Amino acid sequence: MTPATLARVAVTETLEPTLELTPEAEKTLESHPELSLGIDCCGVCAKPEAAMGDGAVECSNCKSVVYCGSKCKAADRQTHQRTCALLGFAADLADVGRADMEVSKSAAAAAVESTVDNLKLLGDETAQAILGPRGYRRTDDDTEDGTDQASRDAVKLRWGAILKLAKGKEPNGKGSDNKTDVEALSAATLRTHGEYMSYPLSIVTASWMFPIVHYALMIGGGVGQEERYEDGANNAGEQPPGQVHLVAGAASAAANAPQDANWWPWLVDFACKLPKPGVEIVVVGEEVVEGDSKNYSKSDKKGKGTAKGKFKHVKKSVHSKTYSDFVSQRESENAPGPYLIFASDLVREDDAESIITAARRSAAPFVTASKTEMDLAVELELFESNGFELVGVEKNPFAFPVPSQSPQMGNDTERGNDWLACYVPSSGAKGVDTKKRSTDDGKNDAKKSKK
Repeated sequence: MTPATLARVAVTETLEPTLELTPEAEKTLESHPELSLGIDCCGVCAKPEAAMGDGAVECSNCKSVVYCGSKCKAADRQTHQRTCALLGFAADLADVGRADMEVSKSAAAAAVESTVDNLKLLGDETAQAILGPRGYRRTDDDTEDGTDQASRDAVKLRWGAILKLAKGKEPNGKGSDNKTDVEALSAATLRTHGEYMSYPLSIVTASWMFPIVHYALMIGGGVGQEERYEDGANNAGEQPPGQVHLVAGAASAAANAPQDANWWPWLVDFACKLPKPGVEIVVVGEEVVEGDSKNYSKSDKKGKGTAKGKFKHVKKSVHSKTYSDFVSQRESENAPGPYLIFASDLVREDDAESIITAARRSAAPFVTASKTEMDLAVELELFESNGFELVGVEKNPFAFPVPSQSPQMGNDTERGNDWLACYVPSSGAKGVDTKKRSTDDGKNDAKKSKK
């Protein structure tokens, strides 16, 4: 368990799920859908763990898959070896993180801060080599000059570069001087750091993968505002940033991120090369703690000063309510809608359909991050039945660095934010208000025309 191993795991492809079941397992799982193969029942025949008695055995290497006996364990050897090492690595890192939870969380927060500070030091040109559009070109066949293969290789190198930028003070678990223990805690720290970074970097990735997302962010971020706002009291530097709404898993991630995710707006602005005033991150969910915070900068962290320039608007806000209620409140206030909506693990939320229905009332693109292709299929059906159409789907180079065990199948792994999809309201969809997002812009355009 070393940071070098984690860096290699971060760029490995997630394996295709196991689809073959024995007739016995298929019959058992049909009658007991609450069971998860290899987790709480035998990984081959699906015999419930409670009925195994003393015959139960588990893989001695990963300790993540259970069997009713040595016969079933032997029968599963070929299938299990595909994911055994990954399952073991993920489980060991989780154990280390739990053993030194406070140390690990504190170190991960420091790693995030180090990454942000180092990106600032690199400057625009060098940082864009890591975060920019390079490498997102994908086609079915390689061209003769190998540019498509080079593109895919460039994408694979992204996590390695981010992990290197996270270097800072080494975490020390309970004062241990053991090199192995320190390396294991460092790897666990970088895993947590990678998961924190994955969410805002997924927004950045989507902006380069789907042109409509980048266009929406650029307009929301301030492109053309100087022409739209001629009023001296409402110059472009004083206009509010365009809102990016975070819902479902993305909202929870922002609520639990280090430094209250104050660095998210800065990272999105910087990596997407947005003009001032940039974007505001708006976190919406029933379980998040309400509040807001100012733009991330070193002066803000020390409690002195404000963001550079004339910009003084809040760059992140948190709203503890359902997304449907939040949208209704914004509409009653005649407030501008979002320029982008971002959700992760949307189909695993109980109120997924109500979120999509509420989102349809704006003209904003909706970007989702999903763990599996099965989630994508369910998600696509939900969006299409609620007045959206698919723009595109791509693998995310900034998915979680380490895959975890699937909750349904012990031999399968899944990676957080592994797939990115982009949807837009269908042109004929009912309830789509294309004017709502740019209410303020429209008012100023009207003033301009009168002049």
